[in-house]
Amino acid sequence: MGHAMDLTERIERLERQNRLFEGAATVAALAVIAVVVMGQAAPRTSTVEAQKFVLKDKTGKIRAVLGEGPDNEIGLLVYDGKQRPRAMIAVDDNDMPVIRVSDDAGKERVVLDAISGVRVEGNGPRVVLGVQHGNEPALQLIDKDGWTRATLTLTNTNTAPILKFLDPRGDTRMWLGAMSDGKAQLYMMSRPERGAGVRPSWAALEVAADGTLGLRLNQAGTVWRAP
Repeated sequence: MGHAMDLTERIERLERQNRLFEGAATVAALAVIAVVVMGQAAPRTSTVEAQKFVLKDKTGKIRAVLGEGPDNEIGLLVYDGKQRPRAMIAVDDNDMPVIRVSDDAGKERVVLDAISGVRVEGNGPRVVLGVQHGNEPALQLIDKDGWTRATLTLTNTNTAPILKFLDPRGDTRMWLGAMSDGKAQLYMMSRPERGAGVRPSWAALEVAADGTLGLRLNQAGTVWRAP
C-alpha cells in the first residue's frame, strides 16, 4: 500500500514538472517569436551616411567611386575595365558643376560646365559650344595653337546669326550674316595693320529682303558702291 502511494506521488510530481517545462518552453517560444516580429516591425531608416562609396565588379575591380575626389570635388567617378577614369560628374571646390569624359589615355575629350558650356577636344583643335557673357549663344572652332578660327553667333543686339572666319592671328577676315531687317550680308576684310591712320580694305555684298543687290568696295578709305 505504501509503495503504491509513493509511486502515485512520484508520477504526479513528474507530471507537474512536465507541465512546468512545457509552460517554460511555450513562454520561451513566444519570446523568440516576439523578438523576431519586433525586429521585422522595427522602423528602418531610409538614410545611409558615408564619406565614400566604392562600387566593384564581380572580379573585384573598382568601377565607380562616389565621394570626394583628388581635387576636392564631390561627385561620381566611373572607371573602365582597366581601372582608368573615364567619366566624372561632380561639383568642384568652387561650387561649379562639371561633367568630364576622358579617353583611354586619360585626356579629357568632352567637358561640360555652367560657364563655358560644352567643350569637345581633339588632338589639338577643339570645339566650344555655349552662351557668352553677353547672352549670345555661340559655336567656336579653335585651332591647335588656341586661336579661334571660326564662330557662329546669335547676336544679342539684333538677334542676327553671324558666321565669322578669323586668321591665325585672331583677326576677323570674313563674316556672313542674316540681319533682322531681312538683309543678307557678306563682308571680306584685309588684315588690319597695327599703327595710326592705317585703314583696312574691305568688300561687302548685300542682298535685301526684296532682292535688291548691293556691292561696296573700300580701298584704304576710298569707297566704290553699286548701285
